[in-house]
Amino acid sequence: MTQAEELNSTISPRTRRWATLVLGIGMIAIGAVVLIGVGGYYGFGLYGASKLDELNVTIDGPVTLPELPAPTSDTTQIHGALMPDGSFKPINTVVSSPTAFFESGGVPVNSEVAQAPIAQVAQAVPLRTVYPAPESSPAEIAPSNPATTQLVAELAAVDVIPPNAEALVSNYNSIYPGFQIHPKYWSDPLWAGADPYTYGVVNRPDGFVPLLATDGLTRGQGAQAREIRIPSIGVESTIKDLEVIDLGDSSTYETPNNLVGRIPTTAQAGETGNAWFFGHLESPIKGEGNVFQNLPKIPGMLKNGDPVYVSIFTDDGEYLYQVTETEVVHQDDLKLSDTDDSTITLVACVPRLVYDHRILVTGKLVGVKRG
Repeated sequence: MTQAEELNSTISPRTRRWATLVLGIGMIAIGAVVLIGVGGYYGFGLYGASKLDELNVTIDGPVTLPELPAPTSDTTQIHGALMPDGSFKPINTVVSSPTAFFESGGVPVNSEVAQAPIAQVAQAVPLRTVYPAPESSPAEIAPSNPATTQLVAELAAVDVIPPNAEALVSNYNSIYPGFQIHPKYWSDPLWAGADPYTYGVVNRPDGFVPLLATDGLTRGQGAQAREIRIPSIGVESTIKDLEVIDLGDSSTYETPNNLVGRIPTTAQAGETGNAWFFGHLESPIKGEGNVFQNLPKIPGMLKNGDPVYVSIFTDDGEYLYQVTETEVVHQDDLKLSDTDDSTITLVACVPRLVYDHRILVTGKLVGVKRG
């Protein structure tokens, strides 16, 4: 009899049954966990695929940097309540600086008004009424002739602050602060974001010379792209030309590692043609970063009418692009295309955990800032 047979013979049948039961339950639990994980992954992939159509957005018409309105005064008019006919109720509340805004209790007012001393007016106001006791002796007082009292009012000059119309508006708006919420959140204020919104103020980057997409440089005249910034989604990353990797019977481009990669055979920023830039949505296995993790948020911004600007920094200046279109294609259908004007295309994998599609964010040249 072998040692294993001797050991087995010493174990009672009841103990063997319990060991087999525990082992079986453990295998079932592991199988259930694997099944839940695979099912969750598949379900998440189906959910992500069902949302891909929402990432296809196009802006109608040409895009240019918006013109700044001619200043009519040192202040900017702020709207009042939204009326049923779509207009705004006019109010005499204006804003000129953040300091004046907060000093006025959170409602914009003219800085000159906010800093000017409030006029004080001296007025005669009765403070109290005194009824003095009669000075006659008791012998002179007859029951049938009651003593008459004379009303004496003491008057004193006091300082009274006149009503301030802007203060009244300030108090009213502090009760109904809806004007501080971006209009796109009015339908669901409980989930309102913190997007800055000021009525009558044009939202555009400063210091750029306006250009048209057809004003791009001749191919080969552009400088090397070094950095990309997309303030709307918090992107700020260096740019590197991707190298070609030889796979023997084929070749491919390297994947960008914690940066944005440019396809070197495409146009440079500012040149006529399409410049292609790639970045990771996320990279849980290789750990190559998530530079473009917020790229899928751009379609929602375009639907809300928010302009999205992309700045490409090169050795000779900064080129500004405005996003005009977002599109989702299958990874097998992705092809590098060129254009007749100055365009950029940003690419990332979607949806999360599946990564079998690509989101393409296209922008047109609208300005330049020479460095």
